[in-house]
Order: sequence, then C-alpha cells, then structure tokens
Amino acid sequence: MIDRQSIPRRALDLEDYADIVRRNFRWLIAPAFAGLVISTVVAFALQNTYVSDALIRVVPQQISTELVHPVSAQDVADRVNAMVQSLESRNTLTNIITTYGLYKSEVKHEPFEDVISQMQKSIGIRPMTGLTSGTERELPAIQISFSYSDRYMAQKVCQNLVSRLMDASTEASSQTEVSVNQFLRDEFDQAKRDLDTIEQKLSDFRQKNAGHLPEETQTNISQMNALETRMSSLSEAATHNAEQRMMLESELRLAKDRLAAIQTNSPQSLAHNEHVMELNRQIEQLETNIASMRDRYTEDYPGLQSAKSQLAVLKKQRDQALKDDAAAPPLIPVDTSTINRERVDAQGQIDQLQVALKSNAMEAQQIQKQSGQVNAGLKSIQDRLEAVPAGEKEYADLNRDEALARERYIESESKVGKSAVSMDLERRRQGQTVEQLDQASLPEQPTAPRRTLIIPAGPVIGLVLGFVFVTVREVRDTTLKNLKDARLYTQLSILGSVPLLENDVVVQRRRQMMWVSWAAATFVGLAIIAGSVAHYLLKKA
Repeated sequence: MIDRQSIPRRALDLEDYADIVRRNFRWLIAPAFAGLVISTVVAFALQNTYVSDALIRVVPQQISTELVHPVSAQDVADRVNAMVQSLESRNTLTNIITTYGLYKSEVKHEPFEDVISQMQKSIGIRPMTGLTSGTERELPAIQISFSYSDRYMAQKVCQNLVSRLMDASTEASSQTEVSVNQFLRDEFDQAKRDLDTIEQKLSDFRQKNAGHLPEETQTNISQMNALETRMSSLSEAATHNAEQRMMLESELRLAKDRLAAIQTNSPQSLAHNEHVMELNRQIEQLETNIASMRDRYTEDYPGLQSAKSQLAVLKKQRDQALKDDAAAPPLIPVDTSTINRERVDAQGQIDQLQVALKSNAMEAQQIQKQSGQVNAGLKSIQDRLEAVPAGEKEYADLNRDEALARERYIESESKVGKSAVSMDLERRRQGQTVEQLDQASLPEQPTAPRRTLIIPAGPVIGLVLGFVFVTVREVRDTTLKNLKDARLYTQLSILGSVPLLENDVVVQRRRQMMWVSWAAATFVGLAIIAGSVAHYLLKKA
C-alpha cells in the first residue's frame, strides 16, 4: 500500500479551485445563511438605547470684580463639581428611579444597589472646552447625558438631572453667602461691644483724673510697641511654620499611600493624577497665603495682586492637566523595572519630606526661643512701667486697647459691607451663575445596538467558517478527483474514463430531497428573520 504521506499533493490551478467550490457550494452557503439568521435575531433582540444630552455653562459675574468682590472663597466651578458628585449620590438616584419608574424589570429581579450602579453608568457628565471670561480665566461648560431604552424617558430624566444640578448650585451659592454674612456680622457685633466697653472705661478714667492725666513714659511704651510688633511677627512666623508642617505631613501621607499602592498598581495608574495633585497642593497653599494677606492688606497691595495672578495661572494649568488626562490613550502594561523605579522614587520622596519635617521642627524651636526672649523683654518693660504711678500705666493700657479695638471695629465694618453687597449681588443673580445652553435633546435614533454592523457581520463570519471547514475537508480528503490526479499519482497513461452510472430514480429522489431540505431550511430561516423584525417593530410601536 502506498504511504499517503510520502507522495506530495499536486499544486492546484484555477480549474481545481472552481471544482472545489462546486463540490462544496452547500457548505459555503449554509454557514453564511445561518450566520445571517443568527446575527439578525441577535441584532433585533437587543434592546435599543437612546442618549439624551444637555449643555450648561458658567456665566461670569455681571459686575466687575474691581467694584464688587465676592466674599466666598469657593468658585462657582468648584460648586458645580461638588454638585455633580451629589447628583450621582445614592439618595438622588433612588429618588429619580422611584419618581420616573425606571428599570422596572431590573428592580424586580436584581438588588437595588446593582440598579443604582447601572444608572450611574448611564449618566454621562463630560466637561467641555472652557469659555473664556473677561478676566482671561476659563469658565467650564458641562455636557450632561443619560441613556435609556425609552427615548422620551431619557429626555425627561436628562432634563431632571440638569434642573437638579442648577437648583443645587444656586441654593449652595445662596447658603454660602448667607453663612459668610452672618459670621461677619457676629464678628462686627463683638468688635463693637468690645470698643464700647473700652471707650467707656477710658471715659470714666478721664473724668476721674481730669486735670492730671499721665502723659509720660512714651519711650517705654514705644519700646513695648516695638516688642509687641516683634512678637506679632514671631506669631505669624510660628503660624506659617505650623502651616508648612501640616503641608509636609499631608505630602508625607500621600507619599506613603503612593508607596503602598505601588505594590498592587502600575506606575501609569499611580502617576496619571500626580501632576494634578501637585497643582492642587500649590493652589491650596496659595489660596491660604492670599487669605492671610487680605486680612492685613488691601486689594491694591502688589504682593496680593501677584499672588492672585499666580493662582489664576495654576488653576488654568490644573484644568489643562485634567483635559490631557481625559484625552490620554489607554494605559499599557509596563515591566517590573518601572515599578521598582517608582518604588525607589516614592521612598526617596518620603525621605526628603522627613528631612524637611526635621528642619521645620528646628525652625519652630528657634521661633520659640526668640519668642521667649521677646517675652522676657516685654516683662522687663512692664516691670519698669509698674514702677511709675498706677494711673499712668492704666491710662496707657486703655489707649492701646482702644486703638486696637477701633482698628478691629473698622475692619469688621468694612467686611460686613462687602458681604452685604456680595449677598445682594447674588440675590439679584448678577454674580457667577449656572446657565443652561441646550435643553435636553429628544433622540431620534438609538445609539446602540449598531444593527448595520451586526447583521452583515453574521454572513461574513459564517462564510469564513464555511471556507475553513471546506479547507479542512479538502485537506483531509485524499481521494482522486479527476484525470489530473490519476495521471500524477499512478504515473500511468490514461486511455479513457468510465462515468459513474446511477439509477435515475435514485438520483432524482436525492435531488428532490436536497431541494426540499434547502427550501425548508430557507423558509425556516426567513421566518425566523421575519419574526425577529416583526417582534422588534411591534415592541417599538
């Protein structure tokens, strides 16, 4: 017997390929038709998903900030971001699901937490390109979308989300202004009471000692004022030192968290927010410095103006970094050496922060030492003042306390006035507000499933599977197909061929059975396709 593996197969020509297609035509058409039926059923069985979206933006303050400066430190964009987080909270989504009767089948058969998670995935909140205001600062615009199987319900829920966001932003702004105004009024009332008390004491002292009031010891008082100024400077230095220590401790905690997270996360996932976090820390520190300078200087102070400009630049860089992160390509795996390098960098950052904390502690000790020296000097001057008549010292104390109380009273009065104007501005809706640019759209066509891609994919996949099956079948079939195979494998001259003779009745019956089978399969497939389409149209109607 001839070993079939020892004889190479004949190279096929165009006539052989045509013969293969003719012999296996049914094995090519059947999978393609079956794929068409399956893809059609799948495409029309999937539930439609409609997406309704709306657009809102931040409207800048209508009156120049040089005339009316807002007293709230929270920008309207930050309020919008906070409102977005509350919009996706469990209580809000539960109320919306209950009000509109969403996800009825899911609520019956799935845990409610899973239904809320599904709705959170259906809500899309995407920041748009910033709109530049007159102060060269980008004001954010936000696109809110909601996807659901019912296009009318999708529009209603999307509009409800926008309304909730705008109402919450307005309410939060008003509450902030009222709280700030109430706080400043309490401070003003306390300052007024203190000033009235001290003025009454000073008036009583003058009436009691009319004609012989103490007017000496000005040199000692000047020295005491200088030492008090020095003590105030040291107090501010101690406060700055404490703030720096808090920042270093916060950065140390973040660095330790980052080092711990490296054990289970890739460097890409650890670094994609690192630049944003650094900008946030710089912005927070700069806002603290600005608040401190506003307590001591006016708005025209050059250092304050420079700090405000730097704050605007940092916020713009942070917004750009967030956009870059959103548009960044998907993360790709990295090797272990990158993770080890990130771990070494994180440990080095921790060591640097620990050294900075030690330096901060030494500075705090130095400030405490100097404060002790100043206190000693103050005590020395106070001892000298106590040597003079008691009335003179009491008079000087009253004058000094009255000046400080009056300064505090004037400063509080100015702050209350600014707060009242800012609150009135907010009440008249002339400040920074949230405006809806586009109403929630009514989607006309579903965004999913994409039937124009699903249905053609079925026949293509079926045809590919048919070609694979035919290829395997032909490779495994080693029978002689024609005279070319007989001449090649037998190495004999072929004088003639005898055709295969079969009973005509058997051949006719076989053909009839084949046509009946094909017709039945075609009819069933078309019926399934028609049933799927009809079910989809009836359900849609």
